[in-house]
Amino acid sequence: MSFNFSFKTHRPGIEYSGVHFFVLNKGLNSGKPLEEPCPNCYVCECSTIKDKEALFWICFALWQSCQFKQHLIGSVILFIRKKDMFNLVRDAFVKAQAKPELFEKALILLKTVDEKDHQFEDLAATLKKIKREVAWDLVR
Repeated sequence: MSFNFSFKTHRPGIEYSGVHFFVLNKGLNSGKPLEEPCPNCYVCECSTIKDKEALFWICFALWQSCQFKQHLIGSVILFIRKKDMFNLVRDAFVKAQAKPELFEKALILLKTVDEKDHQFEDLAATLKKIKREVAWDLVR
């Protein structure tokens, strides 16, 4: 069975033209999917936008459930090998394709929860800013 995605090491300065996203490959957040590249990431090149969407959220789910952590290697700077990442994502992708209805429901729920999480982070930052301003006014 051939898969229509691949992981390659991102090289800063390279422009990617196809359908792609990035995945952090170093540190304890290895596996975290990203829309924008960073120096320590792989680029996941996909054949379709639908595959990109599915693979992005599969990586997100694997990262959130700490599935990448057991594959981290290195004594000082932990990292995940491309092959290990590909195998993990491929296996999860196959499972998702086997149960498309369940995958779609889980995807909708995961997106909703992630969106709410970002809203709460923004709210927490705003409240922190208000608290700082009030404290500043109090001691001025």
